[in-house]
Amino acid sequence: MNKQDSFDSKLSQARGLSSQLGMFAEENDIPKDLWDALEAAIYDFYQVPHDR
Repeated sequence: MNKQDSFDSKLSQARGLSSQLGMFAEENDIPKDLWDALEAAIYDFYQVPHDR
């Protein structure tokens, strides 16, 4: 696996997890600032940039 494939895989995983947890946050009325911090932590964990 080359660097680009590894980066794309990490980015895809971060986006997928972020999306799933985002739905959970909406359904359970998680405050936006807490959700933003959690989302940033997900992208930091996968070591990929979070572009909005």
